[in-house]
Amino acid sequence: MEELKKDTPPTLLVVDDNDTLLQLMDMLLTHYGANVLLARSGEEALAVARSRPIDLVILDVMMPGMDGIEVASELKREAPLLPIILLTAKGDLKTRAKAMALGVNEFITKPVYNRDLIDRVQTHVATRRWEKQLARAADAAERFCAPPETLPHKA
Repeated sequence: MEELKKDTPPTLLVVDDNDTLLQLMDMLLTHYGANVLLARSGEEALAVARSRPIDLVILDVMMPGMDGIEVASELKREAPLLPIILLTAKGDLKTRAKAMALGVNEFITKPVYNRDLIDRVQTHVATRRWEKQLARAADAAERFCAPPETLPHKA
């Protein structure tokens, strides 16, 4: 498997109320070159996401208090392009449909297979980086291109 970091390691936020799963995800994703931030609740996840740039969120659906769907909804409202991978212990179609309607990028049923998760994370991190590069290129092009009203008119 290829490492996640290309020039700069991606910053991934993993959210789950299960400490064992958080530790395993931290070890796995760190091994592949990511900076991993951990949150044990939806409220903590939102605070972390609001405090620093995040490249991708891996989010458990079933948590006490604010569940994963509520967290995903809030994250997508604040950062529509932020990739989110939802994890769940059951493949409930109603929950999956609700998540996809919010713009969640992936829905993975537990148990999570390491290779599958790393492949999906790599895909979404690369896509996010391309989106950011395109946005920077569009900004640069806009700055260097004169707006039509500033060009000389021929009479």
